[in-house]
Amino acid sequence: MFIGECSILAADQVRKIQCRRSAGYAPDQISVVVITHMHGDHIGGLMECGAPAFKNARYVAGQAEFDFWKDQARVGTPAEGGHKGIMKNAVPLADKMIFIGDGAEVVPGIISMAAFGHSPGHMVFKIGSEGKGLVLTADTANHFVLSLQRPDWEVRSDMAKAAASAKKVFDMVATDRLPFVGYHMPFPAVGFIEKQDQGYRFVPETYQFEI
Repeated sequence: MFIGECSILAADQVRKIQCRRSAGYAPDQISVVVITHMHGDHIGGLMECGAPAFKNARYVAGQAEFDFWKDQARVGTPAEGGHKGIMKNAVPLADKMIFIGDGAEVVPGIISMAAFGHSPGHMVFKIGSEGKGLVLTADTANHFVLSLQRPDWEVRSDMAKAAASAKKVFDMVATDRLPFVGYHMPFPAVGFIEKQDQGYRFVPETYQFEI
C-alpha cells in the first residue's frame, strides 16, 4: 500500500515479487517493510541469494519478537528452526531495522498494537487514512472459522497468551466495526467481524467498501 510518499509492504508478502511488479511497482521502490512477526513463512523472502530483496528499504520489527528468536537460548530447543531462520533472513538487516513496541507510529497513519501469543512478539497494525480505519491482524486467527468461533482455542504453532490476544484484537475489530485483513482468511482476506455466541463470525468484504 502507499501512504503519502512512503511505500509500505508487509514482510509477510515478500515472496510475491512478480505479483507486485505486475501491480506496477518493483522491489527497489519499497521504502518500508513492516514485519508482523518472524516465523519462517513471514521472513523467508527478506533475503534473496544473500542480498536484501528490498535494497532501498528500512525495516520495522517488534523488539520482543526479534530478541526472542535471535537469542542463542533457542538453540537445542523446538524453537531452534526459528532461530536459524532469523539469523539467516533478519539479522543481516538489523542495521536497517527500527525496533518498536506497543503503540508505536510506523509512519503517519500506521500504529502498532501488541498481540503477543501466536509468537512471542506478534504485532498487529492499525491503519488510518482520511477518516477511515483498517486493522492488519496478521496471524492472530489461524482459521477463518475455528479461530473466530472459538477464540479460546489455540493451534500448535501458538505460544502463551494467543487466545487472550485474539479476544482483545477481535473484540476491538467487532466493537469498532473496523474492516480487517487477516492472513488466514479466505481470499482476498479482507472482511469484518461480528460477535456471535462465545466468539465471532467472519463476514467477507462484499459491497461495504463501495458505499
